[in-house]
Amino acid sequence: MTDPAEHTEAMGGAAITEHLRRKHTVVLGGRYELTERIASGGMASVWRAHDDVLARTVAVKLLHDHLAADEDFRERFRREAIAAAKLTHPHVVSLYDTGADGDRVYLVMEFVEGATLREVMANLGTLEPGQAASIGERIARALDYAHDRGLVHRDVKPANILIGDDGSVKVADFGIAKAEEHDGDLTRTGMVLGTAAYVAPEQITGSHPVDGRADQYALGCMLYEALAGRQPFKGDTAVATAAQRLESNATPLRALRPDVPRGLESIVGRAMARHPEDRFVSTAALADALAAFADRDPAHTAALPLATAHRVARRQSEVGAPPEDQGPPEQESFARSEGRWLLGVLALIIVAGALVGAALVTGALDSDRLPRVGGAEEEDPGDQGDTAEAEPITIAALASFDPAGGDGENDESLPALLDEDRSSTWRTDIYNSAEFGGLKDGVGFSVDLGESRDVSRVELDVETPGVNLELHVADQISQDLEEWDRVATADDAPAGVAIDLEESVTTRHLLIWITPPLPNSGGYKAEFSEIRVMGLPTGRDN
Repeated sequence: MTDPAEHTEAMGGAAITEHLRRKHTVVLGGRYELTERIASGGMASVWRAHDDVLARTVAVKLLHDHLAADEDFRERFRREAIAAAKLTHPHVVSLYDTGADGDRVYLVMEFVEGATLREVMANLGTLEPGQAASIGERIARALDYAHDRGLVHRDVKPANILIGDDGSVKVADFGIAKAEEHDGDLTRTGMVLGTAAYVAPEQITGSHPVDGRADQYALGCMLYEALAGRQPFKGDTAVATAAQRLESNATPLRALRPDVPRGLESIVGRAMARHPEDRFVSTAALADALAAFADRDPAHTAALPLATAHRVARRQSEVGAPPEDQGPPEQESFARSEGRWLLGVLALIIVAGALVGAALVTGALDSDRLPRVGGAEEEDPGDQGDTAEAEPITIAALASFDPAGGDGENDESLPALLDEDRSSTWRTDIYNSAEFGGLKDGVGFSVDLGESRDVSRVELDVETPGVNLELHVADQISQDLEEWDRVATADDAPAGVAIDLEESVTTRHLLIWITPPLPNSGGYKAEFSEIRVMGLPTGRDN
């Protein structure tokens, strides 16, 4: 009988796969039985294996055969074992063993049941801001732990982040990590290590020593991609991608994803600063900043690998082929994800246009289904005055009103207030306190009716119960709140509210002004799905 170790000495990854398909057993070091290949990178392949001694599932990383013959790569691989052995942290993949079996060099690591962040992003498109911040915080904590011990990862990327089915987040593959105090021959070759999409500018130019701030930059790029659904820089080649960050800044995150909190956008942008000195002083500081936006429910993180597995299984059943036969999985997944996103947006635009058109033509808007709030005094329920004969007034335009902020609040989402779709909303930014983070006295949006009309009622579909509202009117738009006349208030407004005026008001412009305290609904914010303005028919005398 042939010793399995003799097979192993001469076999590359493909040969081992074929060997396993023929039901032969491949065992490394006399104890690690390989069962299936689960990943392959530029330096090594990773296998699921069974540790026959400790009776547990492990991950075995095998250096590619053509690299194992190269002493430089063997040395780098050996350094991974030394670097990883120093790291015992809940968010770092544990190293159990290392060895050689004939000419093959391997590491034995903790096996994490779940998915890589690359698989999650490729199949789900984007993450919720709270999920991304939670994952980013834990990665930053792990990196800071390594940096404190003189280790820089140098290849932080989604494929090296593992999301467990139990909600755990772990950084893997310190394969090109470098002990900062030991430069050695490997670092004098001028070789740029890392992945083009996430490599820091100083790793390209050599203008600064590569330290923990390079890992911080890569983490910022990952968070950008997780939130925006695309990488911050993407060229035709790896070199072009890496070079872009030397010449330009990425598109502002909120221009691609308006629901990302402004504060989180700022954190990601600072982590991605081109100059290391403009980034956070440490990844611990970055982690602390992300913590303010993190979703603390581990079930939400645990759901990510499950959702990914379901989509992968569905895609495989659709094409009728195993993963190996589908071509490059990252490119295909990204294309399919982008296609789904574009088709979804197009469908929403078509449906929204049809609904708005139908509402404007027919006036078929239900004006009696919301709780009513009066003006300065409560209205007699038996006396609705002019509202009984009111008709919908066409809204010509909407604009955010943010005199203290100056740059508006989610203007791109304002059309959602007119599409008769409760699932599409406009909301304020998400603040870190009920008092708008101490930044402003209020915020809101203005309504332009196109001409002066007699307004008797304003209906709002409120999605954040408990919000405080004021209704103001003016003949001309002004960014000075003092130039508007307050005509009604709605304190602690319920989910859906109608503001009936004591007397109809002739005006062209309305202002929905939101005042503190903000309700806490997944963050301090106010959110609405629809607005309708009712008034007397044109030409009717009061």
